[in-house]
Amino acid sequence: MNRRKIVLICAICWTAFIVIGLTIPGKSYPDSSLLDFDKAIHAGLFFILSLLWLFALAHDRLTRALTITAIVVVFSFATEWYQEMLPFGRMGDVLDAVADTAGALAGFAAWALYIVFRLEPPV
Repeated sequence: MNRRKIVLICAICWTAFIVIGLTIPGKSYPDSSLLDFDKAIHAGLFFILSLLWLFALAHDRLTRALTITAIVVVFSFATEWYQEMLPFGRMGDVLDAVADTAGALAGFAAWALYIVFRLEPPV
């Protein structure tokens, strides 16, 4: 299996991980000081999500990368709306979606820097 397929599988699994995580009722999560960093966690999750999808599908194409990033941003707002619709103690938060968007944009920036500055493999 080539690297791109492995990254695609990782992107699908990471997306599923996010959806499953936000579907679990909030009171099921243990009390933790980690949750004090809620926005940073959101940004980190979507940073990784953005990078995985970009490396899986963008193929060095800026237009495709911008489309993928836009889809990840829409997904971030959709997940917050989805949480708002759940009947068991989850609440959507626009600031979470903003943090998700910041993570997705940071992922795009990291991908773009990699594409611009990557070293060509030795022949």
